[in-house]
Amino acid sequence: MFWRVVLLVVLSVAVTHLARQTYRMGYLKTIYNHEPGPCRVVPGIDVGSEDITVTKNGLAFISSGLLGEGRGYISDPRRQPPYVKGRIFLFDFNHPEKNVTEVKLNGDFERSNFYPHGISLYEDPISGESRLFVVNHPVGNQDRIEIFIFDEKTFSLNHIKTVTGENIFSVNDVVAVGPEMFYFTNDAYYLHWKRKIEKLLDLHLGTIGFYDDGKDTMVASRLEAPNGINVSPDGRYLYVASMRAGFITVYERMEDSSIKEIQTLYLYTGVDNIEVNKETGDLWLGCHPVIYKWTEHKKNVTKPSGAQVLRIRFDSQSAPYDQIDVRDVFMNDGLLLSGSSVASYYDNKLLIGTVTQKMVYCEIQTF
Repeated sequence: MFWRVVLLVVLSVAVTHLARQTYRMGYLKTIYNHEPGPCRVVPGIDVGSEDITVTKNGLAFISSGLLGEGRGYISDPRRQPPYVKGRIFLFDFNHPEKNVTEVKLNGDFERSNFYPHGISLYEDPISGESRLFVVNHPVGNQDRIEIFIFDEKTFSLNHIKTVTGENIFSVNDVVAVGPEMFYFTNDAYYLHWKRKIEKLLDLHLGTIGFYDDGKDTMVASRLEAPNGINVSPDGRYLYVASMRAGFITVYERMEDSSIKEIQTLYLYTGVDNIEVNKETGDLWLGCHPVIYKWTEHKKNVTKPSGAQVLRIRFDSQSAPYDQIDVRDVFMNDGLLLSGSSVASYYDNKLLIGTVTQKMVYCEIQTF
C-alpha cells in the first residue's frame, strides 16, 4: 500500500510537470499575423539584433552577433565563429531610410573576442554624456560587462572599463542606473551539460546582481531564468522578465540598492527583453510566443519561430499597479522575422530585433 501511494504521488508530480511544460512551451498556441502599420526588413543585419536601446533623440544602439558558449542560446553551426562577428550597429529613427551603420569600437579590450548580448544606455542628466553598457560572452572567458562612451561626432564607442566578478557568471541582460552602476540578470547557474539538467528539472537557480564602486553583489536568488531587465523612468522600480515562466516581476529599489518584490505581471508568453519609454513609462516587450518553435530555431535558424511585441501601460507611476493595459502590437509566424527578442519604440516608430537573424522597422498607425 505504501509503495502504491508513493507511485501515485510520483506519477501525479510527473503529469503536472508535463502539463505545465506543454502549456509553457506553446504547443497549444496559434499565431495570427498582424502588424501595427507598414513594416519592412532593415538591410545590413543578418545574424541577429538581440537587444536594442534608444537615446532620447531617437538614435538606437543594436547588439548583433550573440554567441554564449556553453549557454545554449544558439547551437546552429551557421551562427558560430567564423560566420558570426560581434558588432554594435546604429539606427536613426529620425532618418529610417538610412538603415543601419556599424559603430567603430575603440579602446583596450579584446575586440576579436567580443560577442554582445543585452545592452543598456545611461544618459547623464548633468554632463549629457552617453554610456553604453554591453553584456559580453567572450569565448573561453568569464562573462563580463563592457562600458563604452559614445562619441557623437565620430559615431564611435570608446571603451573605458571591463567589469567582471564572482556574481557575474551567466549574464543575460544589464540595466545602467549610474555612470558605473548597474543591475544584471544571470539566467542560470550552470554551463554546458549541467545547464541542460538545470532546465530539464526546472530548477530556479537564476539571480539578479548589482554592481557599484568595484563590488558586485547578489540582490535576488532562486529565480526562474530571469532574462530582460530594465528600470522605470523615475528609477524606483526594476522590471525583470522570465521567458520560460511567461511573466514580469516588479521590484522596488531600496535606498541601499537592494530590491523588494512588489508584483508579478502574468503575460503567458515568452517575454525576452524589456524596453521602457522614458516619457510615458510604457513597457515594450519582445516575445517568443511559441517557445518550442524558438527552441527548434536555435538549433536550425532556417526553421521559423514566431515573433510578438506587447506594450504594457500602467494606470499610475506607483507599484503595485491596479490596472494594466496590455496590447498585442505585432505578431508574425516567423516568415517575416523569427525569434523576436526586443521591441524599441520612438515617436510612433518601432524596431523589432531578433536573436539570430534580421531586424524589422514598423511605422505605427494603429494597434
